[in-house]
Amino acid sequence: MRTPAVISLALVALLPVPAQPGTTAASPATLAADWALYGGDHGNRRFSPLDQIDNRNVSRLKLAWRHATGRKATFEASPVVVDGIMYLSTPYNDVLALDAASGETVWRYHHELRGGDYCCGPANRGVAVAGDRVYEATIDARLIALDRGTGELIWDVPITDAEAGAGEDLRPLLGIEELKGAVKTGNTGYSANMAPQVVDGKVLVGITGAGYGLHVEFEEHGEPVLSVGGLGGGGHGLRGFLVAYDAASGRELWRWYSVPEQGWEGQWRAQTPYGVPLNRDLAAERAAFARYRDTWRYGGGSVWTTPAVDRELGLIYLGTGNPAPQMDDSTRPGDNLHTVSLVALELATGRLRWAYQQVPHDRWGYDVASPPVLFEVEHGGRKVKAVGQASKLGWFFIHDRETGELLRRSEPFIRPENLFARPTSEGVRVVPGTLGACSWSPVAYHPGLQAVYIDGIYQPSLFFSRRLKPAPGRPWS
Repeated sequence: MRTPAVISLALVALLPVPAQPGTTAASPATLAADWALYGGDHGNRRFSPLDQIDNRNVSRLKLAWRHATGRKATFEASPVVVDGIMYLSTPYNDVLALDAASGETVWRYHHELRGGDYCCGPANRGVAVAGDRVYEATIDARLIALDRGTGELIWDVPITDAEAGAGEDLRPLLGIEELKGAVKTGNTGYSANMAPQVVDGKVLVGITGAGYGLHVEFEEHGEPVLSVGGLGGGGHGLRGFLVAYDAASGRELWRWYSVPEQGWEGQWRAQTPYGVPLNRDLAAERAAFARYRDTWRYGGGSVWTTPAVDRELGLIYLGTGNPAPQMDDSTRPGDNLHTVSLVALELATGRLRWAYQQVPHDRWGYDVASPPVLFEVEHGGRKVKAVGQASKLGWFFIHDRETGELLRRSEPFIRPENLFARPTSEGVRVVPGTLGACSWSPVAYHPGLQAVYIDGIYQPSLFFSRRLKPAPGRPWS
């Protein structure tokens, strides 16, 4: 039986810089009662100045209305509200416009999915509203624009033309005796789960499923257990990217791949940039590099959540996912740049400005998944434009927005245990683990209190390795 997760609220104080509403690019425009973007503003601050509900009356809240969407699946979407209309995406990518006061349907768009097997389930994180358009990224890897007033489809473009045939073959896993009773999944192609970001006539959307690979899940000892069967020779995964589209026409403007063609092996780091040993066998990795030099082609690095944007600096901030295959690292020697990284790109061109890799050569699933958030902090006696990110490692990282310099790292909001331990045949307990700390859940920032609120999850994983009997013609480990 899977151990229930313990969910807690962590608070990270960023004092002593006083709040200066409206003075930075991260400050929201006039929010009033509108919430047009996933993060509330381009800085993903999720702060509302509305004060009708407070700690004196919140206990008296009652249900005002209920709307049945007809979809029976996990909901991860944040609604947006503009001019009294609530826009909501459902699992499998329907979009609803509801009267926010009554819950009555104004219109409903039904998305016709292409294909039927998606890497990461049916969940969608939400839509964005800009002008007279509503934008949604879909699990069949498309970007759509709807008329805000009627729900009519204006345009529908594929995000993955060139990669449409990429995927994994689960058939080799299905007949293995030791895997009976396990849950076996894998990529059949890309998906898109994030809520788009819309800024300066551009729609930004990232692709997911790139870092999944052939994947097996077990449950043992009352704790979640993750294991991966890796096919000899590698080639199991896809390549993540963020793409910008023209908001009016849907024309692609630029595309940035999270895994570079040159240099993805990095600096062969023995420890993280903040000094924690990674327990890597660097000699074995270097020896294998010539054989697996081209594995960047399917190196992973999904973009799971909505980027933050500093319009004044002209920079986008996003997180990237784990390398592929997810936990079998034998076919991807090196640091696997720029996976598990906080990244800054130029808004105009998509050119990389800087990247900070939280975990070089990740094999634990520590994606940079929670959306980055923008604010100011004091550093070295001056105010610095900063970007923060709540990690799956259990720390909140704060960087200089312009240079990527790590300004500070919080005390752990989930205390680590065997954070970068290698798997054993008996199994080693890892905390936070693949499912713990702060996954895709967004944080909230209060400018008056200079505080960040984090949804922290305590859910250990048992990390182990097994040697399986080889399927005919296919070596397994």
